[in-house]
Amino acid sequence: MPRGSRDGLPTNHLTQSPLLRYIAPPVTKHGADTEAVVNEIEASMNAIAAPGRGYVGCNEVLAVLADAPTARLTDLNSLPLGRVGQRLMALRYFIANGSAWLRYFAWENPLARVCAEGPERVRELSAKLDGGWAHLPTEPKLARLLEASLADLAAQIEGEATNARQSFVLLPSFSRYPELALRLRERLRVEAASLVQDSPRSADLIYLATQDLKRFPATCVGEGNLRYLIVADKGEMGVRAVREAVALGLTPVVLFSERDDSSSLQVRLAQQHDGFSIPLAGTFRDSYGNAAQIAERVHQAYSARFKEKAEVALAQSALYPGYGPLAENTAAIGHFRRHGIVFVGPMQDVVERAGDKRKFRLLAQSIDPDAVVPGIVIDDNDADAIIAAIEKGHAEKSFSFPGRLKAANGGGGRGQMVIPGPEDVASAVQKVLGEIAANGWDQGVMFEQNIPETVHLEVQVLRDRYGNTRHFGMRDCTEQRASQKIQEEAPPALLRFFPGLTERICKVAVRIADEVGYVGACTVELMFKNGHFYLLEMNTRIQVEHPVTEAAHRIRTGKGLVPLNLVQLQIEIARGRPLMFAQEDVVNTHVAREFRINAESWKPNIKDSRDRKLGLFLPNAGVFDKIELCEAREVLRALKKAGVVGITDLQVRFDCGFEVEDKLVNKDPTFGKLIVSIATEDKHADDRYELLRQASIEVLKRTRIEGRQVLPTGSIIEGSRFETNLSDHIRVLESECLRAHSREPVAFRHVNWVVDGLRKLSA
Repeated sequence: MPRGSRDGLPTNHLTQSPLLRYIAPPVTKHGADTEAVVNEIEASMNAIAAPGRGYVGCNEVLAVLADAPTARLTDLNSLPLGRVGQRLMALRYFIANGSAWLRYFAWENPLARVCAEGPERVRELSAKLDGGWAHLPTEPKLARLLEASLADLAAQIEGEATNARQSFVLLPSFSRYPELALRLRERLRVEAASLVQDSPRSADLIYLATQDLKRFPATCVGEGNLRYLIVADKGEMGVRAVREAVALGLTPVVLFSERDDSSSLQVRLAQQHDGFSIPLAGTFRDSYGNAAQIAERVHQAYSARFKEKAEVALAQSALYPGYGPLAENTAAIGHFRRHGIVFVGPMQDVVERAGDKRKFRLLAQSIDPDAVVPGIVIDDNDADAIIAAIEKGHAEKSFSFPGRLKAANGGGGRGQMVIPGPEDVASAVQKVLGEIAANGWDQGVMFEQNIPETVHLEVQVLRDRYGNTRHFGMRDCTEQRASQKIQEEAPPALLRFFPGLTERICKVAVRIADEVGYVGACTVELMFKNGHFYLLEMNTRIQVEHPVTEAAHRIRTGKGLVPLNLVQLQIEIARGRPLMFAQEDVVNTHVAREFRINAESWKPNIKDSRDRKLGLFLPNAGVFDKIELCEAREVLRALKKAGVVGITDLQVRFDCGFEVEDKLVNKDPTFGKLIVSIATEDKHADDRYELLRQASIEVLKRTRIEGRQVLPTGSIIEGSRFETNLSDHIRVLESECLRAHSREPVAFRHVNWVVDGLRKLSA
């Protein structure tokens, strides 16, 4: 079925071809070869451009171009520049697809129903375009035209989009000579910083005019006029987003669960800073993860608050998902786009390309064949087909056992299973398929040779809509429990002993972001063992551990070094602004370690049902009676008194979603992140990770988080103590493993070592 098939049915049929049942019959000469006509039509249908798996169809394009009231490109409803942006993209799709649409599709009657003058206006536009094609300058002359200033070219593009000019030149030329569009797109990338400062509207126009029609354009607030940040996450990330909005001069708009979070810190902060909040009904997933409810509630709240200016206010807003349930949800991203809500992050087709582990693997393999684990991609959800593919791959020696079966869209340790040998394949396949069905993930799996006891590394990347990509070094996230990270380090101490490897890995990560057309913040994750790395996946969102990267880096500017703020940069990208610094301006100044402060503690005498062994981290819930952090200067004095020297700067940061008297009912045990970073004297550079370890222990010992436990209902259990993992972090830092890690590579350090080590200490 052609992409435009839902634009209207024909009045009769040329043949019984299923294709022709959805299009109007062409006029053919007597005796014409029907098969040839069908082939011609099929070729025309295959050439029709549409974004990703989205829909920009004949009738809605023609309705926009005919100025029909309320006409919109539904799948591009969050474009910048309102009516002008809609007309520009509609015209580009008409230039690409119009000849097929007008010839083969039943368009006149549907268009006349929404705009009586529509068919005549479209015919006039078509004739005008035909004249433009006939008199289009030669490619060399067009290339010279593109040497004009970007502002002048943007003005010409806007004139063509609104039919204010007497002729069409630039937009048809981009269709006939795609390399000219690429050339202008490259100019925009290079000159975006100055252009956005002088004329953000010009940047929007040129971006839309040169965007690949087969991909969704990145949504951003038109002309950089962002005024409202809609925060769609909770806890410490929701609080962080509200504070960053305020710091940027934006009005925070907070989404919250009526049932659980009506008095939460992010709601209180929004109210304190002249923002407002929007209640959501249901459980966590039914509220924060429900795109349909969120879009409906946002529109209702804006209509009630802004009245007749609601549409204008919404066009000046962007929805920030944090790393909550909306962040990598392609259905949610598409829903917001269709409902005119700018999403801070990549578009749906980018997430489909980069967030799918199968597609990521194939892309990474094409860039660096040695950078992936031996294995195969299986695009199927049939158990027998998957088993047969694994047996065939094993017979062909594509991999060896033990292996790991992974769901294409799983994550956080979910949707995967280690398979010891061929005899265990069938049961593992059934289990993983069950998880795919239960979570509603896309079909498809991967089977990869299991590389046991690896180190977990990742690269932080940002990319703006113009194509400027920057990486911010690497993180080591090996300290984990139950496949969840609890400590992270930046940059990785381990990679000091592998010169050049960091640069190689980061270049591959940047190349991947460029290849998929990423926009926003992402992370490329990988395994590392014995000097070799294996790329795993791209997380198409900001991650929990991003503050450790911020703490370790600064940005060089004309006024000196400034802190790295990845969340603010995400928001600026959604505003349509480019990254204003070069890669060489990203400076590693500190070494840093992040500690996830969880409402849980190590219980050595309780059996873990997952592996039936004694010892696990047991969660609890509580009300906060005390949250006290230490001063950096106090820590430095204590370290100096203990004979620790060489630290020139110590920074202590605590990102927390709660204040004293707040209640934590444990849905996610992480309620805060403690980040410690240090800079050292040059002569102590080789000791910086050991100095960081010692400083971190001192900070953790001086941090006071106290309270009383509560029941799931929120009722306080008097006489009980709210427990956290602060002391467990100290035990990890004082272990033989991390003592050695600060000096040299440690053979027994891998993603499972923390629980194994704590069990040995408890034995």
